[in-house]
Amino acid sequence: DDRQAARFAIKQFIKQKRQRIAMINHDLHYKYAKLREQGYREILNEHSFGYLSVAYATELSYLSGRDAMCSLLNGNNKPDAVFTVSDILAVGALRAIQDSGLKVPEDIALIGFDGMELCNMTTPQLSTIQQPSREIGRRAVNLLIEKIENPDSPPQKTILDWSFIQRESS
Repeated sequence: DDRQAARFAIKQFIKQKRQRIAMINHDLHYKYAKLREQGYREILNEHSFGYLSVAYATELSYLSGRDAMCSLLNGNNKPDAVFTVSDILAVGALRAIQDSGLKVPEDIALIGFDGMELCNMTTPQLSTIQQPSREIGRRAVNLLIEKIENPDSPPQKTILDWSFIQRESS
């Protein structure tokens, strides 16, 4: 549930009294990107935050995450928290924050999305929304087999749970 997971991540920042919560997103042609940004915008609007800033990465890569974070840091009102739609973007953002002389989480808290093992390898370790990747794959294959065996069967919608892994970055 991408929308609810994004809402949860932003609520974590709000609980920490973060005031300028930004987002690094990707291509809005992808449903996950739309839903995660929808959750981000909803929760900030519900809490009447005047600060809303989204930087769009050109691709899902370390360098694009770094570049998107640099654009946020070069703005007039730097964020004090950043939610990224993927862990690889978060790793790039982490590097940009550190290269600018700021500290995570003291100056800018950071939460990624995916639950990649890579999150354990950064300093500080990244907090993340962990997707049930294996279960997503398993369900997708089962749905595909079902559709092949029963071509006239109606489409099925499945929403899986996620979990939050709190680490040092938030």
